[in-house]
Amino acid sequence: MTEQKLIGLLTPFFQPIPAYERAAAALGVELAIVTPSRVDWQSEEVQALAFDGSKWEEKLVPLPGAYYNRFYGPKPKVVNRLELLVGKGRVFNHITLFDKLDVHSILSQTPLEKHLPATYILQPENVVELLKGDGQAIIKPRTGQLGVGIYLVRKKGKKFQLHLGTKSPIASFPSTEELLDWLEANLGRGYIVQQYIPLATLNGRVFDVRFLVQKDGGGMWKASGVLSRLSLTYSYITNVSHSLLPGGKALQQAFPGQGYLPKLEKLSLQAASAVEQALGSLGELSVDFGLDEQGRIWIIELNGKPMKSMFSALGDARLMKTVYERPLCYALHLCSPSL
Repeated sequence: MTEQKLIGLLTPFFQPIPAYERAAAALGVELAIVTPSRVDWQSEEVQALAFDGSKWEEKLVPLPGAYYNRFYGPKPKVVNRLELLVGKGRVFNHITLFDKLDVHSILSQTPLEKHLPATYILQPENVVELLKGDGQAIIKPRTGQLGVGIYLVRKKGKKFQLHLGTKSPIASFPSTEELLDWLEANLGRGYIVQQYIPLATLNGRVFDVRFLVQKDGGGMWKASGVLSRLSLTYSYITNVSHSLLPGGKALQQAFPGQGYLPKLEKLSLQAASAVEQALGSLGELSVDFGLDEQGRIWIIELNGKPMKSMFSALGDARLMKTVYERPLCYALHLCSPSL
């Protein structure tokens, strides 16, 4: 009987991660919950919570040969130290909380630039410039998540209306100066201002298309799943959605016969590759696309720690098997002595 390969799940929490149990058992690998405080750097061992395919058990194990970083945020300090022992690039998902302005800057240096909404740091002159267009602009946190804090500014006659997630305004300003004063007092440099994209609708709801892209057992980026989020009728964002559909189904209903799915898949893989080259070792992320009313493709956002459980709403058991196995397959690939 061959010895199980040991894969590290690097996390601040010393507790099981049940979502990967079935995938680990199917692949015949052992998982080890690795927290930095329990690593013995001298002996190159760790007091881990290990899953052997049937149960979790606390025990001392050798440092795994590869790690799937489950910290949420910037690159953990422990990554560099681990890579000195196991090899550069063998801890993947260096960064799991992307800065939207940084990602925009990275993708702007690639052929994907034509698919990016104009995006700037939140400053008065940038707000004024974007409102010169169609009188609308989106303001969002640079490192936000789950749609929290996404504002829409709309010019109505000589006034400016401010929205927060819904089509009903939360405030109205009689002049540009008063709008800018409010933004400066309540938001600031932690925000960006972005070109407003009038998204296409499906049954009266705006929708996006999310690709989950992951490295496979050969170290190649692959599209593992795609879904579409339909907004609530009273909202201009899809983050809190009314329903989830298979991405291909939503695209076919909104743009019959247009063949968008392979185009978007290609763009998602290009985006993943570009961001990884700039930010360091990655193994999975999601790419959110929007199509405007004319069918033009826009890259709305990249997420460094995508919510894989969201795809369970599609009711596809094979898909769910893939999305949880692929990170472990990639970790196995990184364990190869030839790398």
